[in-house]
Amino acid sequence: MDITQVSEVSIALLQMNAIFFVGNVVLLWMVFRGVTNANLYGANTFSKVIHSIMSLCIVAFNLNTYGNITSVVNNWAYALTESGEELSGGLKLFAENMNATSYSTGSLIPTDPLGIIFWSVVTVGLIGGMWSAPEPKE
Repeated sequence: MDITQVSEVSIALLQMNAIFFVGNVVLLWMVFRGVTNANLYGANTFSKVIHSIMSLCIVAFNLNTYGNITSVVNNWAYALTESGEELSGGLKLFAENMNATSYSTGSLIPTDPLGIIFWSVVTVGLIGGMWSAPEPKE
């Protein structure tokens, strides 16, 4: 596979993941709206449990997409360095900045500390915000 084919496949995978990412962001916005509504109008235990399960699933979907995107970018950079062809300045800089030493697979656990902190805060915000909501108002 030459550089052009690697680039086309990688771009197609990134576009597919971008569509999933947009959908996941919409779902994430919906569950945060649920937390807001629960705090405004109250929520019973059943709705809190259902919301918590839905929130955990949506965070897992987002983490899966995030892991796939980082894996595709890493593998793209590694394939470029392994191609043996002369890389242009931009591709060379991209491959060096990625510092990819092997192929990787996507994971639900982010590989960067900032990603771990961000998704932990989102999860705590969703679950904690819902369970701190008052009971429904009469």
